[in-house]
Amino acid sequence: MSVITGAIVRPDVEAWAAFRRRTSGRREGTTAWLIGVLTTAGAFIADRGWETLDEPAWTGAYRVIDMFGLASIFLALSFSVFGFLLRRYALVAAPLVLLVAAIPHTLDGYASAAVWWLGAALAALWALIAAGRSWRQLDAVRRLAQASHTGRTTAVGPNAIRAGNRVLRRGLLRLMLFLAAACAGWALALGVLPADLGRTYEELGEESSSGVFAAAATAASIMTVAEAVKQAWRLFAMGRVGRRMVWEIPSGVGTVSWWPYARNNAGQVPMDVAEAPGCNCLAEFRRSFPDSEDDLMEGEGIPASDYCPLNGIDRINELTPGEFTARAEETWLWDAGSGLPEYVDPDARRQLLYGFAGHTFAGIPVRQIRGRIDADFPEVPPARETDPADYGPWWAKPRRPEAGVQDIIDLRSAGYTGPAFRYRHGRAWFETAPPFIPWSES
Repeated sequence: MSVITGAIVRPDVEAWAAFRRRTSGRREGTTAWLIGVLTTAGAFIADRGWETLDEPAWTGAYRVIDMFGLASIFLALSFSVFGFLLRRYALVAAPLVLLVAAIPHTLDGYASAAVWWLGAALAALWALIAAGRSWRQLDAVRRLAQASHTGRTTAVGPNAIRAGNRVLRRGLLRLMLFLAAACAGWALALGVLPADLGRTYEELGEESSSGVFAAAATAASIMTVAEAVKQAWRLFAMGRVGRRMVWEIPSGVGTVSWWPYARNNAGQVPMDVAEAPGCNCLAEFRRSFPDSEDDLMEGEGIPASDYCPLNGIDRINELTPGEFTARAEETWLWDAGSGLPEYVDPDARRQLLYGFAGHTFAGIPVRQIRGRIDADFPEVPPARETDPADYGPWWAKPRRPEAGVQDIIDLRSAGYTGPAFRYRHGRAWFETAPPFIPWSES
């Protein structure tokens, strides 16, 4: 796949930090689910359902409307129990589930018909409110992109393009699977329906196969509609904002978290450095991993050798504090368990996203690779919205060793958030640990 040209967008820190986040999808979905639960409970009360628990599910000969009525009850009960798992899908599913229940209960003259219709209307209103918020956020993304346009362009590599297309293909695949399940369910329901029609509750053994299949088919149909709405909105959003945009966003603030997309290359040397005269890192790597030659990827680094005269431990400890501070960005200085130095100013280091379009598509994390912007591999997942309060990795970060410290270099004067700990027999560790006590005073 050939590369494309993308426009570079660089919002300032304040604009990005103030960017409107969409309300949590879990919260929106939970509200839709609660509307379904309360409506189902209200319908049960309206029909005085506790008085008919031991009565047949239908009276007289089985009719088509009975199939839909049974299916709607199965569906409403299932949604009440498991609907919270649907998250944002529940926004579309809730009004459809309640609508499916409202129609047969109205045709059969149940007292609960008004409750079902009211619940469906409330769920639809909530879905429209959520859609309005999504529209406003999308418009805010478009305006932010226009205001932050740099006039610069960059080449976007094939991995990033494939990763973006992969998201769309996976959405289309889910849509096709839901549609296939719905078609199969309706085929089964309509296939067994003639055998059920005209028979009494007792003749069918107190259950109707067509009602069960119709409930499953209706559920799959609703999920098909929900997935179609999601994918249509994603395509519209990406087209409105512009897929050919590369966003340079501040790290650690705003809508998209720096984790887990920030690469921690601590303890590695870039391939061009490893191939330089005097560096034996590549030779040591090949000696230690003789079968890994085919695993070396373009733009990837390799572990720095502890004994390399250019990138080894002795070289790290030979640097003066000033030299070390000036080279703090170089990844080979740091232990693989350490994080790389973090800047106080979030504008000093930026994360790159390809195709950011707001909550519907938070973009593909990319980086500079040999003069162009690209993802590390085609299967890289898209970024996600995050609450700034939840910013940071979800795993427990390794603790630096307590023994063997050679000295501590305060990097805060260079704009970093903490000191570097150099070790006599290992690579340095970075630690954000205010208040910092200088080595000479400890």
